[in-house]
Amino acid sequence: MKTLVTGHNGYIGSVLAPLIAAAGHDVVGLDTYLFEDCSLGEDTVQIEALRCDVRDVGAADLAGFDAIIHLAALSNDPLGNVNPQCTYDINHLASVRLARLAKQAGVSRFLFASSCSLYGVAGDALLTEDAAFNPITPYGESKVGSSWMSPSWPTSASARPSCATLPPTACRRVCARTSS
Repeated sequence: MKTLVTGHNGYIGSVLAPLIAAAGHDVVGLDTYLFEDCSLGEDTVQIEALRCDVRDVGAADLAGFDAIIHLAALSNDPLGNVNPQCTYDINHLASVRLARLAKQAGVSRFLFASSCSLYGVAGDALLTEDAAFNPITPYGESKVGSSWMSPSWPTSASARPSCATLPPTACRRVCARTSS
């Protein structure tokens, strides 16, 4: 399967993209390399990559992919607080746009990475992924908006691609594999 991993050079992508390649899939990364000089470890697998801002992707860039795993985002609460509008533009507007372009390009699978920031501060209570959203930061708000993008897919079952959200617990599991 030919898979595009946006944000492949980031915290989750730098672990996930090599795992997908090791499973025998043809992986292409897409990243702005905003934190290029901040190493998350040595690259163990060379992955073809497009140096591109997710806001600049066109439908033609997505042609030929079977799946997109969308991880690219301004990825934390402090960074989101620096420029809330930029965070919203990248994390929400560009994500929804990417999903629509993927549909236009004939990509049949789209996986969106969510965030525990959707839930805000839980205190001592343990939350499940069924808990109500309560974002308290621009980053959390931007991820809530994108989590609702699946209605933008076509309504015909024959035309609808698989669209899923990678839940926050899955993200924690992937990242935990690198810390052991």
